[in-house]
Amino acid sequence: MTRWNAKKLLPAIAVFTVMGCTGLASLQGKTFAGQTTTPPAATTPKPKITRAFTPTENNALVVKVYNGAWNQGKLELLDQYIAPNGLDHSPLSTETGTAGFKKIISSFRSAMPGLKLTIEDEVYNKDRVVHRWKVQGKHTGAPLFGVPASGKDITLTGVSILRMENGKIAERWTNLDQFGLLAQLGIIPPPKAPPAAPK
Repeated sequence: MTRWNAKKLLPAIAVFTVMGCTGLASLQGKTFAGQTTTPPAATTPKPKITRAFTPTENNALVVKVYNGAWNQGKLELLDQYIAPNGLDHSPLSTETGTAGFKKIISSFRSAMPGLKLTIEDEVYNKDRVVHRWKVQGKHTGAPLFGVPASGKDITLTGVSILRMENGKIAERWTNLDQFGLLAQLGIIPPPKAPPAAPK
């Protein structure tokens, strides 16, 4: 049995107390009276690798998603480029994920086959992308907001503000001309023309 000399151990204990982990680390691989010290394995998690996307890259990504989803019906792009916990803010509610956005695009594409979304203005800086857009098509398909196919040419305009994070859409705010759309569908009367200016 190995016997330890307490008087000789006291100075070493004092040094370990002051040095803490640094002193213990210096003992790695050394043998004392037939014993080997091994420090515990590191458990620090690896940092998540991300990269910064430029404003130009962010804008190109949004253009790709909007053109693909609206004009080509590639709704899988929404799952690919919208964050799983992404927030979609509309005038009526806030939804998480892609379900609400998919439903809106699908309903318009079903009601107006061959519709086209055009981005008319682009502004992007840091992590924000702003687009002024319009959707145009002929209402010849499924009912839209309960209105059967009317054969009318429909134009919907709006502005979207998007916050980007790690190459994905993290948040989206949209303001659109709801009253103009409802008037075109005949749900509400069209606005009255302004009175003529006095001569």
